[in-house]
Amino acid sequence: MNGIHYIKQVDNSRWVPPPNPREPRYYATLLLAAVVLVVAGMFFAGERFKSREYGYQIERLERGKTVLIEANRKLRLEEASLVDPLRIDSIARNELGMTTLAPNQIHRDRPLAAGATVVAKQRPPAGLLATQTRGVAAALP
Repeated sequence: MNGIHYIKQVDNSRWVPPPNPREPRYYATLLLAAVVLVVAGMFFAGERFKSREYGYQIERLERGKTVLIEANRKLRLEEASLVDPLRIDSIARNELGMTTLAPNQIHRDRPLAAGATVVAKQRPPAGLLATQTRGVAAALP
């Protein structure tokens, strides 16, 4: 096994492989495909993020809506109790010391003519408009 080995100095630094005309197009296509994939991934990730954010926002708004509906219900109940005529009358009589007016305590800007009485006009039925009632009255003999 003792052979003779020769060391041959070979300089391959000047060797240039022949240019491949398809290589630049291949790398450009590969780069373009990678860019398209990254952009599509970013777009879909952004849309998914937006949909989650919208879901959280809808949930917050629905919670706020239920709180506002409950507050509205409480306020309507309070308003109904505050405008109760019996409550107002009892507060006026007991706490404020008010009494019913006597006839001599009522003063008018213009005195009524002698023998004149105030008569309230009768309202037309709810279904008829004012123009309809005039038309019906004019049509009667």
